[in-house]
Amino acid sequence: MQLTFPKQLDRLRDNALAQQDKLIAAANLFADSLAAGGVVHIYANGHSRVTVEELVVRRGALSGFHALLCNGLANFTDVVGSDGLRVNQSIEMCEGLGAKLLDEISVKAGEPLIVVSATGQTQAAVDTALEWTRRYPDNPLICICSEEQARTGAAKHSSGKTLWHCIQDSRNGILLDNGMPMGDLSTTVEGKHDTYQVCPLSSIGSLTLVHSLNELTIQALDARGVKHHVLRNMHLGGYGVNYDEWLADQRKRYSAVMYNPDALTPKKD
Repeated sequence: MQLTFPKQLDRLRDNALAQQDKLIAAANLFADSLAAGGVVHIYANGHSRVTVEELVVRRGALSGFHALLCNGLANFTDVVGSDGLRVNQSIEMCEGLGAKLLDEISVKAGEPLIVVSATGQTQAAVDTALEWTRRYPDNPLICICSEEQARTGAAKHSSGKTLWHCIQDSRNGILLDNGMPMGDLSTTVEGKHDTYQVCPLSSIGSLTLVHSLNELTIQALDARGVKHHVLRNMHLGGYGVNYDEWLADQRKRYSAVMYNPDALTPKKD
């Protein structure tokens, strides 16, 4: 046996560094919203939910990132049964869910939305991005996906669009490439009984991007003279090391997400 997969991580490092200018641009958009007391909304479906968790509630997480996660779209761990993979993947194909999700929140001017999808093709992700740009055309849209697959792969949404097209149509859009190869599986094992493709890169690639954004966003805030809340490691300093302050800031920002009299009025067709 021979281990080769860790060598794939060089690809993701190089991919993130090659996108530094776009990452800095996105981080400045995040800092604009956070410094103004707003949030950065982040949506994902399927396994891409792990990217949301890394930004929203994690040691080192900045306050002000707001998850747009729906259980039926983002919890695939039952695998089989009444809440199994077939059922949840069918929900991913239902168009119109983007509008229902965005109906549940208030959005301020300048608040960005991040949409995460490994391939950039999933109907629910595209639906959410399309609805965001229709309702809030001046608010930033950041898509994290495979640029290659979203650009060249067949669209599944009835609009004929992938997340790549959504960014092309956006007034203020940035596409961040997760660095995955077409089909995601990065490593081939030639076995005695079959040839196996394993080791998807999309999740690790997306996590590399969002932690790069964390680093750059806090740098941007600090450069502006803004002291922001970053969750510390409670295991090193005891429970509540800055938990209460971090949560208080989250409550304040999230309350405006649930109801804000100054929210934007969604544009109509």
